[in-house]
Amino acid sequence: MIRKLHLLVLRIYLGPFLMTFGIILFLLVMQFMAIYMPDIAGKGLTFDILIKLFYYAGARLLVMAMPVSLLAAGLMTYGSMGEHYELAAIKACGINLFRLSTPLIVLAMLLTGASMYFCFYTIPLANLKFFSLLYDVQRKKAEVAIRPGYFYYDIDGYTIRVTNKNQATGMMYGFMLYNHSENRGNVDIIVADSAKMMMEPGYQQLRLTLYHGSRYEDFRPESGKNNYGFGRTYFDSLYYRMTLSGFGLERTDEGLFARHQITMIKDSLITAQEKVIRNISKDESSFANNIKAYNGVDTNNILVKPTITDLDTLVYRVKLLPGSSPIDSLKGVNTVDIINRAIGNIRSLRNNIKFRLSEIDEDQKQLNGYQYELYSMYALPFNCLLFMLIGISFGAIIRKGGLGLPSLISILFFVVFYVLVMQGRKLSKDGIISPLMGATLSLILLSPAAIIALYQATTDASIFDESLRDMWKDRINDFFRNLFRIKTAKKSK
Repeated sequence: MIRKLHLLVLRIYLGPFLMTFGIILFLLVMQFMAIYMPDIAGKGLTFDILIKLFYYAGARLLVMAMPVSLLAAGLMTYGSMGEHYELAAIKACGINLFRLSTPLIVLAMLLTGASMYFCFYTIPLANLKFFSLLYDVQRKKAEVAIRPGYFYYDIDGYTIRVTNKNQATGMMYGFMLYNHSENRGNVDIIVADSAKMMMEPGYQQLRLTLYHGSRYEDFRPESGKNNYGFGRTYFDSLYYRMTLSGFGLERTDEGLFARHQITMIKDSLITAQEKVIRNISKDESSFANNIKAYNGVDTNNILVKPTITDLDTLVYRVKLLPGSSPIDSLKGVNTVDIINRAIGNIRSLRNNIKFRLSEIDEDQKQLNGYQYELYSMYALPFNCLLFMLIGISFGAIIRKGGLGLPSLISILFFVVFYVLVMQGRKLSKDGIISPLMGATLSLILLSPAAIIALYQATTDASIFDESLRDMWKDRINDFFRNLFRIKTAKKSK
């Protein structure tokens, strides 16, 4: 019997899980791609390039969509079973909630392990592929889109202007072409009544066919002469080709992006982290050696405030120092020169300290980034198990199936989960909290909710029952009635 129940629960659960996983992943990918849409739109990208971008974006966001999908499916499954009193019948047979949920907990563990493997190897590779391809797309120029009445400058070495354009046929009227590819100014100009444009395959060249116009050229002077030649050519039709530099998609070496922390696999992160730790230790040791010569300075005789910058005031105050001042013991030496050297040394030391501290601070930020990415590879997948427990518990408590209340609770937990992950990343990389705490922030703050919900579910709590709501409603009404009576009695006295 218990085996059949496990199969029943698993079969009921898989449908909502696959549905919600697809919807959430789609929404995450669209929200993520919307950030880069200005860099993609109007570039004339082929279908396979767009598919690759969305595929890599989906692969890197898969682990974010998995926990919330498990939560939503658990809410729908157990909420529906509670609404139809199936959970009550199962509990009446002596089967508790944990025993009934064994296959789903095992499924969550398997998905946790799979998510961890994705975090170790697949997601860094997807990040590498996505951002290298996105960089190439960003460098690619937009399609040739000449607007009537405006000068078009995107083709290197050429400027084009048209008066009017037939959108249906693509014919352009009042066409003007300025060729300054030789960096001699506008010495080659073509004016035509009409023109038609055609792009060569692969965006390598632009072919123009011009009708009824003239070409004006200023030639370079001949050797030894100062005069410039001038040419004018009339034509009924003219074929012209222009090289389109930057309009084609040129791929960059992916190795240039492999050193960023989000594109490193687990082993590479560990190696990079150890290297940064060694650099920080080396910088701190070098910093200590550089200021060792200044460690013996006696600061008891320094009575001048740091805010004073006037040299005469400094000299005057140093002369007012008591006889124990080190300057009084120096005979035949210009005290102003000594003060100038001291000020110069202090300024040099201050700049050196600032530079060294900034170096150490940058290394520490880089180390925080490496440590956060490494810890999140372990912490983020465990949200699958946590959210499965939350979904099972809240589903058994609310006893409502369908897409209404379960969807509302899922959205609430998704927003909280997403904000905690983003804030944990930001705070840990800025050094406000430790990288370990930043990576596990969602686990730390959502675990109490899971424990409370699990306790309430196992003790047959009825938080959302109508009778419980009516009871609290009556208590609140009685409280305000009694409060109103007390105030009325005081006024009557």
